[in-house]
Amino acid sequence: MTCSSCGAVFAQDAHFCPHCGTPVVQQPQPSPIYPGYPAVLPYTRVSRHLQVAGILWIVYAFERTASKLVGLMFLHGIFGSHLNADWNNWAPLGNFGFAMIWPVVVVSLIVGLGLSLLTGYALLTKQPWGRVIAIVTSILALFHPIFGTALGIYTLWLLAPAASGDEYAAITAASPR
Repeated sequence: MTCSSCGAVFAQDAHFCPHCGTPVVQQPQPSPIYPGYPAVLPYTRVSRHLQVAGILWIVYAFERTASKLVGLMFLHGIFGSHLNADWNNWAPLGNFGFAMIWPVVVVSLIVGLGLSLLTGYALLTKQPWGRVIAIVTSILALFHPIFGTALGIYTLWLLAPAASGDEYAAITAASPR
Protein backbone atom coordinates (compact mmCIF):
# COMPACT_ATOMS: atom_id res chain seq x y z
CA MET A 1 0.00 0.00 0.00
CA THR A 2 1.04 3.59 -0.46
CA CYS A 3 0.42 6.54 1.82
CA SER A 4 -2.07 9.09 0.50
CA SER A 5 -0.10 11.97 2.09
CA CYS A 6 3.61 11.26 1.45
CA GLY A 7 3.48 8.38 -1.07
CA ALA A 8 5.61 6.02 1.04
CA VAL A 9 5.11 2.28 0.57
CA PHE A 10 4.21 0.22 3.66
CA ALA A 11 2.70 -3.14 4.69
CA GLN A 12 -0.94 -4.07 4.10
CA ASP A 13 -1.77 -4.48 7.80
CA ALA A 14 -0.32 -1.11 8.92
CA HIS A 15 -2.69 1.33 10.60
CA PHE A 16 -0.38 4.39 10.28
CA CYS A 17 2.21 5.47 7.73
CA PRO A 18 5.68 4.68 9.16
CA HIS A 19 7.14 7.88 7.58
CA CYS A 20 4.58 10.63 8.21
CA GLY A 21 2.17 9.04 10.73
CA THR A 22 -0.99 9.56 8.66
CA PRO A 23 -3.78 7.12 9.61
CA VAL A 24 -4.38 4.51 6.92
CA VAL A 25 -7.95 4.15 5.69
CA GLN A 26 -8.63 0.50 4.83
CA GLN A 27 -10.53 0.19 1.58
CA PRO A 28 -12.88 -2.82 1.29
CA GLN A 29 -11.79 -5.30 -1.34
CA PRO A 30 -14.08 -5.50 -4.37
CA SER A 31 -16.34 -8.51 -4.64
CA PRO A 32 -15.42 -11.11 -7.28
CA ILE A 33 -19.11 -11.33 -8.22
CA TYR A 34 -19.88 -7.61 -8.51
CA PRO A 35 -16.80 -5.54 -9.31
CA GLY A 36 -17.08 -2.23 -7.52
CA TYR A 37 -19.13 -3.59 -4.60
CA PRO A 38 -17.38 -4.40 -1.34
CA ALA A 39 -17.04 -8.07 -0.44
CA VAL A 40 -18.34 -7.44 3.09
CA LEU A 41 -21.98 -7.60 2.01
CA PRO A 42 -23.40 -10.68 3.76
CA TYR A 43 -26.17 -11.35 1.25
CA THR A 44 -26.39 -11.00 -2.49
CA ARG A 45 -29.52 -10.34 -4.49
CA VAL A 46 -29.88 -13.97 -5.55
CA SER A 47 -29.38 -15.40 -2.06
CA ARG A 48 -31.93 -12.97 -0.61
CA HIS A 49 -34.62 -13.93 -3.14
CA LEU A 50 -33.88 -17.60 -3.80
CA GLN A 51 -36.00 -19.08 -1.02
CA VAL A 52 -38.93 -16.79 -1.81
CA ALA A 53 -38.79 -17.80 -5.47
CA GLY A 54 -38.70 -21.50 -4.58
CA ILE A 55 -41.73 -21.19 -2.29
CA LEU A 56 -43.62 -19.19 -4.91
CA TRP A 57 -42.97 -21.89 -7.51
CA ILE A 58 -44.44 -24.55 -5.23
CA VAL A 59 -47.48 -22.35 -4.48
CA TYR A 60 -47.86 -21.68 -8.20
CA ALA A 61 -47.81 -25.42 -8.94
CA PHE A 62 -50.79 -26.05 -6.68
CA GLU A 63 -52.63 -22.88 -7.76
CA ARG A 64 -52.25 -23.78 -11.42
CA THR A 65 -53.40 -27.37 -10.79
CA ALA A 66 -56.44 -26.23 -8.82
CA SER A 67 -57.44 -23.66 -11.44
CA LYS A 68 -57.11 -26.22 -14.25
CA LEU A 69 -59.25 -28.73 -12.36
CA VAL A 70 -61.93 -26.09 -11.76
CA GLY A 71 -61.78 -25.16 -15.44
CA LEU A 72 -62.14 -28.81 -16.42
CA MET A 73 -65.22 -29.18 -14.24
CA PHE A 74 -66.69 -26.04 -15.77
CA LEU A 75 -66.05 -27.24 -19.31
CA HIS A 76 -67.39 -30.66 -18.47
CA GLY A 77 -70.59 -29.02 -17.22
CA ILE A 78 -70.99 -26.93 -20.37
CA PHE A 79 -69.98 -29.50 -22.97
CA GLY A 80 -71.51 -32.50 -21.27
CA SER A 81 -70.32 -35.99 -20.68
CA HIS A 82 -67.23 -37.18 -22.49
CA LEU A 83 -68.36 -40.82 -22.29
CA ASN A 84 -71.73 -40.81 -24.07
CA ALA A 85 -74.26 -38.32 -25.37
CA ASP A 86 -77.73 -39.60 -24.55
CA TRP A 87 -80.61 -37.50 -23.32
CA ASN A 88 -79.78 -38.14 -19.64
CA ASN A 89 -76.41 -36.38 -20.06
CA TRP A 90 -77.73 -33.33 -21.86
CA ALA A 91 -75.44 -30.29 -22.00
CA PRO A 92 -76.30 -26.80 -23.26
CA LEU A 93 -73.63 -26.75 -25.96
CA GLY A 94 -73.41 -30.44 -26.81
CA ASN A 95 -70.38 -32.67 -26.80
CA PHE A 96 -68.04 -30.85 -29.21
CA GLY A 97 -65.30 -33.44 -29.09
CA PHE A 98 -64.62 -32.87 -25.41
CA ALA A 99 -63.47 -36.47 -25.13
CA MET A 100 -60.61 -35.77 -27.53
CA ILE A 101 -59.10 -32.96 -25.46
CA TRP A 102 -59.05 -34.86 -22.14
CA PRO A 103 -55.66 -36.49 -22.80
CA VAL A 104 -54.13 -33.15 -23.85
CA VAL A 105 -55.46 -31.39 -20.76
CA VAL A 106 -54.32 -34.16 -18.41
CA VAL A 107 -50.82 -34.23 -19.92
CA SER A 108 -50.65 -30.43 -19.72
CA LEU A 109 -51.75 -30.57 -16.10
CA ILE A 110 -49.16 -33.20 -15.14
CA VAL A 111 -46.28 -31.54 -17.04
CA GLY A 112 -47.10 -28.10 -15.61
CA LEU A 113 -47.36 -29.45 -12.08
CA GLY A 114 -44.13 -31.43 -12.46
CA LEU A 115 -42.10 -28.55 -13.89
CA SER A 116 -43.32 -26.09 -11.27
CA LEU A 117 -42.64 -28.48 -8.39
CA LEU A 118 -39.23 -29.37 -9.84
CA THR A 119 -38.36 -25.68 -10.14
CA GLY A 120 -39.41 -24.98 -6.56
CA TYR A 121 -37.46 -27.98 -5.28
CA ALA A 122 -34.34 -27.03 -7.25
CA LEU A 123 -34.35 -23.45 -6.00
CA LEU A 124 -35.05 -24.37 -2.38
CA THR A 125 -32.35 -27.05 -2.26
CA LYS A 126 -29.90 -24.98 -4.34
CA GLN A 127 -29.34 -27.59 -7.03
CA PRO A 128 -26.67 -26.71 -9.65
CA TRP A 129 -29.16 -27.30 -12.49
CA GLY A 130 -31.87 -25.25 -10.75
CA ARG A 131 -31.09 -21.97 -12.49
CA VAL A 132 -31.50 -23.47 -15.96
CA ILE A 133 -34.78 -25.23 -15.17
CA ALA A 134 -36.09 -22.09 -13.44
CA ILE A 135 -35.35 -19.92 -16.47
CA VAL A 136 -37.01 -22.39 -18.87
CA THR A 137 -40.06 -22.84 -16.62
CA SER A 138 -40.40 -19.10 -16.05
CA ILE A 139 -40.45 -18.47 -19.80
CA LEU A 140 -43.27 -21.01 -20.12
CA ALA A 141 -45.08 -19.46 -17.14
CA LEU A 142 -45.16 -16.07 -18.85
CA PHE A 143 -48.09 -17.34 -20.93
CA HIS A 144 -50.27 -17.98 -17.85
CA PRO A 145 -51.87 -14.64 -17.00
CA ILE A 146 -51.47 -12.83 -13.75
CA PHE A 147 -49.70 -15.15 -11.27
CA GLY A 148 -47.73 -17.11 -13.87
CA THR A 149 -46.68 -13.97 -15.73
CA ALA A 150 -45.67 -12.20 -12.52
CA LEU A 151 -43.74 -15.23 -11.27
CA GLY A 152 -42.04 -15.67 -14.65
CA ILE A 153 -40.93 -12.03 -14.72
CA TYR A 154 -39.73 -12.22 -11.10
CA THR A 155 -37.73 -15.39 -11.75
CA LEU A 156 -36.19 -14.02 -14.94
CA TRP A 157 -35.29 -10.79 -13.12
CA LEU A 158 -33.68 -12.85 -10.39
CA LEU A 159 -31.80 -15.53 -12.36
CA ALA A 160 -31.38 -14.46 -15.99
CA PRO A 161 -28.52 -11.91 -15.74
CA ALA A 162 -24.99 -13.25 -16.11
CA ALA A 163 -24.01 -11.86 -12.70
CA SER A 164 -26.88 -13.85 -11.21
CA GLY A 165 -25.47 -16.97 -12.82
CA ASP A 166 -22.15 -16.35 -11.07
CA GLU A 167 -23.93 -15.75 -7.76
CA TYR A 168 -26.05 -18.87 -8.16
CA ALA A 169 -22.98 -20.96 -8.95
CA ALA A 170 -21.25 -19.62 -5.82
CA ILE A 171 -24.33 -20.37 -3.72
CA THR A 172 -24.64 -23.94 -5.03
CA ALA A 173 -20.92 -24.56 -4.55
CA ALA A 174 -21.13 -23.37 -0.93
CA SER A 175 -24.27 -25.32 -0.01
CA PRO A 176 -23.75 -28.76 1.54
CA ARG A 177 -24.93 -31.82 -0.39
